[in-house]
Amino acid sequence: MGLWLQAWADPSAFSEDSVRNPSDPVEERPVVRRSWYPIPMAFYQEETSVGFGVVGGYYFKSNSLHEISSITGSVIYTLRKQAKIHVNPRFYTRNGRLHFVGDLHLRYYPEKFYGVGAQQTNEGMDYISKAVSFRFQPFYRIRPDLEAGMVADFRAEMIPGGGTKAERAAEMYGRRDVSGWEPYLAWGMGLQMMYDTRDNVAYPQRFSHFLKVGWITYQQAWGSCCTMNSFSLDFRQFVPTWIGQVFAWQVCAEMRVGHNTPFGMLPTLGGSDLLRGFREKTYTDNALVAVQAEYRIPIWRRLKAAVFAGVGDVFDLYHPEFGHVEVGYGAGLRLRLNDARVHLRVDVAGNNEGQVKFYITATEAF
Repeated sequence: MGLWLQAWADPSAFSEDSVRNPSDPVEERPVVRRSWYPIPMAFYQEETSVGFGVVGGYYFKSNSLHEISSITGSVIYTLRKQAKIHVNPRFYTRNGRLHFVGDLHLRYYPEKFYGVGAQQTNEGMDYISKAVSFRFQPFYRIRPDLEAGMVADFRAEMIPGGGTKAERAAEMYGRRDVSGWEPYLAWGMGLQMMYDTRDNVAYPQRFSHFLKVGWITYQQAWGSCCTMNSFSLDFRQFVPTWIGQVFAWQVCAEMRVGHNTPFGMLPTLGGSDLLRGFREKTYTDNALVAVQAEYRIPIWRRLKAAVFAGVGDVFDLYHPEFGHVEVGYGAGLRLRLNDARVHLRVDVAGNNEGQVKFYITATEAF
């Protein structure tokens, strides 16, 4: 595999980090300048051949280090005519009372199915996912650190040769009740609440907390493929230690209560954000619990380092079995790209199964 990258931003955005000791005086309304960055990349994988793409973002100027409107995303294309597109807009109104978050995914891309459950699997089954998903989240600020809002979620997916692949998956993994191989459309509505005392969304440096709880219901009565309720919890704490260093930790929990939920909508461990060190979707089931921590260390000007570790597991809500825990760990470097404290992130991570993964992306894991 080959990989190359280049970061670009408004030169005026590259200023000294605003890292201060807790006792130092802090400006209440720092100004964030407009900036943008593209990070080109190229890679090779057996299932994709040569691929290339770009990760980037545009950040609007802001009078608040916390409320920064932005449009971020990525585009990846391979020589086998496979592609995936991700767009993530975030907009704040001028008075800060409302903000809107969107999340759009378009993909025609190879995946691997490792079965459903916490059992260890050494072989993944290849398939192609043709999918579109969109999530829209409007929030209303009740007080400076508390917001509530609604969420609308839509997902449609088709797997070419789904029936044949379902039979093969049943033979490989011994599960004949996994939904999602046939084309499906799911959409749901729900509620969310968020408690947030962070000084900055991208890279908090003061003592702060973040808590987000959400519920989404999908109902066959209004045209969804299944009747299912989704519950999620995300708690984070950021603790400054000394000389600008920060200890950060996170607890995540997700549940899907219902039957015939497509496997592509089930909670999953792995990837660049949750339990680094495992390939995404290696472990999937209708419930997930994970804890991860990271220690962030300034090195020089815009350059930082981090060490991290995490534990987690998936399980079946209806027949819970515990005792097998996945462990991921690693280290990485960070390069600050703009005043909004967005970082280019390069991580190397291992796991308790002897695997090693390499990640290059923008923004922190949590």
